[in-house]
Amino acid sequence: MDDLYTLLERAETNSDYRHILERLRWFDGFQCPNCGWDQYYPIKTRGLRECKQCGLQVSPTSGTFLHKARNLRSWVRAILFFLQKDELSSVSIALMFNRSYATAWFMMHKIRFVLGQSLDHVFSTEQREFSCSTMRAALFKASSGDVLMRPAAEVLLEQDADNRADFNFEDFVRLQYFLISMLVVFQGVSRKYSQLYAFEFSLRRDRQFLDPLRLLGCFVRGSPLARSELKQYLAPYMIRL
Repeated sequence: MDDLYTLLERAETNSDYRHILERLRWFDGFQCPNCGWDQYYPIKTRGLRECKQCGLQVSPTSGTFLHKARNLRSWVRAILFFLQKDELSSVSIALMFNRSYATAWFMMHKIRFVLGQSLDHVFSTEQREFSCSTMRAALFKASSGDVLMRPAAEVLLEQDADNRADFNFEDFVRLQYFLISMLVVFQGVSRKYSQLYAFEFSLRRDRQFLDPLRLLGCFVRGSPLARSELKQYLAPYMIRL
């Protein structure tokens, strides 16, 4: 595993990142996703492996969350960006990776979605759940795009006694930081995608405990996620932080 850290530090090209993802996907040896066979023919010119049993040609990302991702360099760097302290809006990400706003939006939301599917494997601290009604007045954008920027403390004080009793000081601080982060960096977020932003917030909070290769490993599992599927995403009533 140590040599993978070295490869990750030195990686520059799409080919370099493809090799790293290949090692992560088949860390315990190749297994055909179609028939389960463990022997293959390497197709080096195309970066593929062809199963000796059924003939399926597989890339390190085919059939995974990164299925058909063309610029692996940008995708890997965007994923690892989540290990940094500061959040950035999709506009800033688009400028950083020289991509359109729509592409940057999809990349970041897809990464947040995958992180949410991998919570139990990635995050080290206990997650708490907060009702959407607790943060709605301070955080959620209206359909017009307006944001009602009210302090979290003010919103919490408006809750009835039973709701306030559910919050301890740690909960209060966690929620306060989340609200401030969403308002300052993103100028408020929609109710629909609020849980995805909460996944990012949780990851950055625990970033010092996370292993970059383990994080990347989450993206060579699962199944493809289309843009249309992501647009149908709807946050649950309770937001996990």
